[in-house]
Amino acid sequence: MSSKMITLTGTLPKVSPEDAARLGVYLVRGSEILGQASVQPDGHVHLNVARHVIAQADAHLEVVVGPAGMKNLSDVPSLQRLAIHPEKLEESETGLRIPLAELDLSEKILAIWWRWCRNYCVSGTVIGPNGCPVPYAQVTVYSVTYSGGGCVRTPRTTVTTDANGKFTACFWWCTFGPCWPCWPFWWLCWPWWWEWDILHILEHIEQQVLPVQAVQRSPLAQAQPSLALRQPEARLLMRGEGFAATRKPQVQLAPDASRTALIQRKLADPRIRAIFPWWWWCCDDPNIVFSVKQGANTIVDEDPATNTRWCFEDGSTVTLVGNAQTIEVCDPGNKPPHGFVWTRVGNITVDHIHGGYADGTAGTDTSDMAFAGQLDIYGEFAAGSPVAYYQVDAGKWTGDPSRGGTAPATSTPISAELWNTAVIVHPVGPATFVSIKMGPFSQGGLTNLYATQEARPTAPTGTGLDPFPAMGPGDFLVWAYNGLKVSTNASALIGGGTVGGVDLMIAGCDSSFAAVSVSPDDPLTLEIDNLGLTQATINSLTAYRADNSLAPGTGGACPAYDLGPGGYVVLNVTVTDANGHLFEYEISPDFGSGSSGTTTPGLRGYSQAPGTFPGPYAGKPSTALKSFAGGTEDIRFYPAVDCCYDFRLYVGKRVTNGYWFPGLGTATFQTATLKVSS
Repeated sequence: MSSKMITLTGTLPKVSPEDAARLGVYLVRGSEILGQASVQPDGHVHLNVARHVIAQADAHLEVVVGPAGMKNLSDVPSLQRLAIHPEKLEESETGLRIPLAELDLSEKILAIWWRWCRNYCVSGTVIGPNGCPVPYAQVTVYSVTYSGGGCVRTPRTTVTTDANGKFTACFWWCTFGPCWPCWPFWWLCWPWWWEWDILHILEHIEQQVLPVQAVQRSPLAQAQPSLALRQPEARLLMRGEGFAATRKPQVQLAPDASRTALIQRKLADPRIRAIFPWWWWCCDDPNIVFSVKQGANTIVDEDPATNTRWCFEDGSTVTLVGNAQTIEVCDPGNKPPHGFVWTRVGNITVDHIHGGYADGTAGTDTSDMAFAGQLDIYGEFAAGSPVAYYQVDAGKWTGDPSRGGTAPATSTPISAELWNTAVIVHPVGPATFVSIKMGPFSQGGLTNLYATQEARPTAPTGTGLDPFPAMGPGDFLVWAYNGLKVSTNASALIGGGTVGGVDLMIAGCDSSFAAVSVSPDDPLTLEIDNLGLTQATINSLTAYRADNSLAPGTGGACPAYDLGPGGYVVLNVTVTDANGHLFEYEISPDFGSGSSGTTTPGLRGYSQAPGTFPGPYAGKPSTALKSFAGGTEDIRFYPAVDCCYDFRLYVGKRVTNGYWFPGLGTATFQTATLKVSS
């Protein structure tokens, strides 16, 4: 059975790598481009075309060689052509070699073509989710074209970021002919986000030009029509923002079939087509998207349908943010003058941790946060320190460090595994990313040891550590997580428990495993809370009429009540946290299509004054004790319309891992159909 694809191959004669980067090879039928391919630096061409496309073509098939990026073949002189016989393609099982060596690619012809081409450059920085640089990643720049079938991206060049995550990418960009899709029948297709601008121009034409029976002219004419209308920048039109200031507030930013049909009807009028300024959408700069790979992981992959930078100017800069798989290198900060210091937990620096709690934002509900989940804890030894290996000693508090607890008298080395990523940078080619175990291991009569980044390449193997990867001539090493000393679930710091305070300290030794003093070494105190909320429930829903009498209704799991005008419902809720780390809670009455009501009281949070809570409410907020334990209370709601209401109880815990911060999630919900009309 014949393949679904046919491959045309060949090699262009005596073409330099620089010229090859600017050339394109096209399979055409008349003026229609059926397929296209770039040229390899050695002149080799590999053009794939779907067999069904060939089957639909007539006998006038040609391979055309010219500048890359052509949309309209009539715009460029001296194109090189080779006739292709469809029957040869039909007879081929998978491909056909084309005699590209017969073409004339003399310097004279190339000089004509390169009048339309220039070296285009864009610079930028790749950062991770935490805002730190992403070094030695592979950045690919694509140009984007739009056709009736959607956006298509074409790779232009790939470059490597430097040690600071910065890059500059340049490629040859050739500009030819119309930029409107479906050329030469441009009025048949367009991106939906152009439609507000298109309609604005059409309405202007109909109001000012058609009444005087404008003279029809060739659609190829480039002269300005006699329209009293400001021409926006092409880049704004490409983004659908040419006449954004005139757009009505109710206009929705979404595809609309009826709007598209309206434009089609208007453009069916040849008088309008003769006047409509389609060339306003043309610009000399490419439309750009990016992808970024780091080792085997793709950390940025922009969708041309949603992320395209239309008409992106030469010399522009971008910031690309990697996904959760990104390995970023954060500045460890200044090393201490002597000893050892803890520097941060996640992104929270130790000067913003007090009494075991992350300070957060004072005076808000996102303050005085305990620690939970996976913790990445960083620290630094003094410059020139002899410490090669270390232990992390954990001492558990009796009680809470901020609520009168007692500091630990003893400590025990933790045994959680620690891994880091070594980035081995080679003189040529992409960097190698290797996951490296840093500990724990045993040696010299010591257990639960970890290697420093400096000592890890020569650390003893067969001790729980694997040999370090071999490095070639000119290679150098960068650590992805600079200064990472502990990376483990918070429970591992308190002996596998779920709640409690801990002091972390460092015990160091040199390359001979002899003890080294790391004084001063102030302990890092953390309050751990790996438990969820104690209770978060809607205990009951009671319906009342305006005179406070019980409203008639069905009750049950899906109740319905006739409240009458002024009626209301009372939801009795319990939200408690035995550890006093409640963040916020609220009842949200959702109804209809995206509508929400307001309750009394509304949002309850840690920063609220205790006096706003009911008298017997034992778990009122106490910033002095960094506590909000919650309790049980009634929440009242007055519905405004007859509808089915979804009462959602949103709750959150006041904890952090140093990267994410407290938020609200649905604990439970209760639905009820409420009638308030008479």
